[in-house]
Amino acid sequence: MKNAHLGSSRTVSMAVLGVLLFFQLGAQAQEAASASDNPWFSDRIEGTWNVSVDITICDTGATITSFDAMAMFAANGTFHDTNATNPALRSPGFGYWRHLRRNEYQFAFRFFLFDETGVNVGSQIVRHNAVLSADRTTYSSEGTGELYDPFGNLLVSGCSNSTATRFQ
Repeated sequence: MKNAHLGSSRTVSMAVLGVLLFFQLGAQAQEAASASDNPWFSDRIEGTWNVSVDITICDTGATITSFDAMAMFAANGTFHDTNATNPALRSPGFGYWRHLRRNEYQFAFRFFLFDETGVNVGSQIVRHNAVLSADRTTYSSEGTGELYDPFGNLLVSGCSNSTATRFQ
C-alpha cells in the first residue's frame, strides 16, 4: 500500500511539474512576442549610426545630392539627427522612431532652416521606413522630406534614401 501511494505521488508530482513547465515556457514566449510587438520596447535598432543620405528624384530614383549624417535611435522611441550641413544653416533634428515588425522600423524628425544672416526660413520634416540587417550592424531606409516655410505652409516635397552602419 505504501509503494502504491508513493508511485501515485510521483505521478502527480511529475504531472504538476510538467504543467508548471508548460505554463512557464508559454509565459516566456508570450512575453517575448509582446515585447517585440511593443513599439516602445528596448530594441535592436537602438544606438548611434553613421548615415549616408541621397536626396533623389521621386519618379526616377536618380540622386540629386548626397551627404553624411548621424542618427541616434534612443530608448522609448526618441530619435535625434544631425548632418554635415553648416550648423548655422540647419538645427539638429528631433523626432521619434517605432518598431513596425520583424526588422522593419519607421522614423520621422523635424529640423529648422536658417539663411546666412540667421533668419528662420522654414523647417523640414523627414519620414522614412527602415530595414535593419539580420546582424544588426546596418540598415537602409527610404522616404520623403517636406519643406515648410516659417508659417507652416508646405513648399515642396521630395524623396530620399539612406544606408547606415552602426557607430562603434
